[in-house]
Amino acid sequence: MVYTHVLQFFSDVSLFPSIHYSTQFFNLITFSGFVFCFGYVCQLAYYSKPFSMVYKKMFLTGLKTLLAFYISGLAFQVFVGNQPLNIETIMPIVLLQVIPGWSEFLVSFSLIILIGLGLFPILVWISNRPITFWVITLLLLATTWIDYSQITSTYMGLLIGTAHFPTFPVLQYLPFYLIGIYFAKYQIGLKWKYLLVSSLGTILFIYYLVTTDSQLPGRFPPSIYWIVGPTFFLYIYYIFSKWLDRFGKGIGIFKVMGENVLFYLLISNVFIFSLDSALSLYVVGPWTGLFFTICLLLVITYFINIMTVRVRK
Repeated sequence: MVYTHVLQFFSDVSLFPSIHYSTQFFNLITFSGFVFCFGYVCQLAYYSKPFSMVYKKMFLTGLKTLLAFYISGLAFQVFVGNQPLNIETIMPIVLLQVIPGWSEFLVSFSLIILIGLGLFPILVWISNRPITFWVITLLLLATTWIDYSQITSTYMGLLIGTAHFPTFPVLQYLPFYLIGIYFAKYQIGLKWKYLLVSSLGTILFIYYLVTTDSQLPGRFPPSIYWIVGPTFFLYIYYIFSKWLDRFGKGIGIFKVMGENVLFYLLISNVFIFSLDSALSLYVVGPWTGLFFTICLLLVITYFINIMTVRVRK
């Protein structure tokens, strides 16, 4: 996600055509992957425990993610949108009447965890019944066929999608959250049936590309082809991450990034937004952009290490 944001802000597709393909690929897999991981860790941290033990933590996690959206959205409006830092800029963001660009995924994370809190017993009940679970997951995919153009409310757009502004609607991406819960609960590994099903989702995406002269399916709002498109890649990433967790204990920076995902996303956004005007004449290519991204992640890692050392002391 950070690499894609760097290329979107500091590169030019007309000069580096390959960037179009890399950014679209990462756009396809990143948010869905985060939602899947979110469901996975929520199962381990929350849904596997009694509600009375975790509801406060879930609520605080939702608020913390919402605060991250406020900070990222305000940074976008000030640095990229050139809006003044005053109450007229702040309040529409706080009230979710304005959803600034490149920050909408954060408010979706917050809504998912808060909705997961409200539906806690239902999600636990569903996860204990595999057939019911998969039926509900498939039914949620059918929500991609709603008439998005009829949704004009900002709040409804965040929940079920809209054609009037970019958003990652909770309802359409909820299957990835549920599948993450399921995979964590039953510790799913490499199984051919899941590999086959995940391949079918990506094959549908490829079929759409072939039949529309390589035109991408709708992302804002999401179509069924966009939702199921990353399934094969996400399953492969999932299997690789389990292998890495088992045999790659020494790769410390990945562990730090995994434990501080929200901080990396927020601080990288603030850095990129603040540099947007200062580097407006600076254009990076794919390799320079990758180097820029690595440097940015290392700087954030350094900040985390400083704070961690202070806390330990």
